[in-house]
Amino acid sequence: MASDCVPMSELLATADPARLLPLIQAMLADVPIGLVLVGAEGTALWFNEEASVVCSVWNGRPQGGDALPLDCSGFVLPEVLRAACRSRIKALMMTGEVPPPLPVAEPDRGLYALVRVQLPADGSDPVCYLRLDYRRPRGDRHRELSRSALNLLTRLSFREREVALRVREGLTTREIAQALHRSPLTIKTQLAAIFRKLGARNRVHVATLMNE
Repeated sequence: MASDCVPMSELLATADPARLLPLIQAMLADVPIGLVLVGAEGTALWFNEEASVVCSVWNGRPQGGDALPLDCSGFVLPEVLRAACRSRIKALMMTGEVPPPLPVAEPDRGLYALVRVQLPADGSDPVCYLRLDYRRPRGDRHRELSRSALNLLTRLSFREREVALRVREGLTTREIAQALHRSPLTIKTQLAAIFRKLGARNRVHVATLMNE
């Protein structure tokens, strides 16, 4: 029986870029990881919603009690990330080879980035691809849950709710196991059930849902 699945490489090779690009952008717009494309001049060419949050925090914008920016309007790439992009592009121009990704982090603030430089296939100027991660500060368990988060918790058992709330805080599997006096294997099993019941892709997605 023939398969209806088409390999991604074949799909990209045959698809109309003008039609495919908006679909890819829509798909990446709300993933719980910050994504940014930066041109050779240091200008952001594209970014998703999570990237605007991470960069707002990195730029020291005012934050609320939930550690999220009060105002995410106006995207400004932090200078430390702009400098990292310049560094990767300079290394590429000097050696002619794509340099390894450059990590940038401020662990005390929960801010992490990985900066890669890419050479477009059409020979145009290099672009940088940034992957950003803002690991929200812990201690959110006692903050009031939104109505949508409460609705999601009703889908879970009591013990699964306890795990989901610790995921909301940013605890690791081992830390959750210690806090709840359960084995890490039990926590992993309960996490799998939480992912299934909430339709979540991973624990970052669960934390995002619990903090909405």
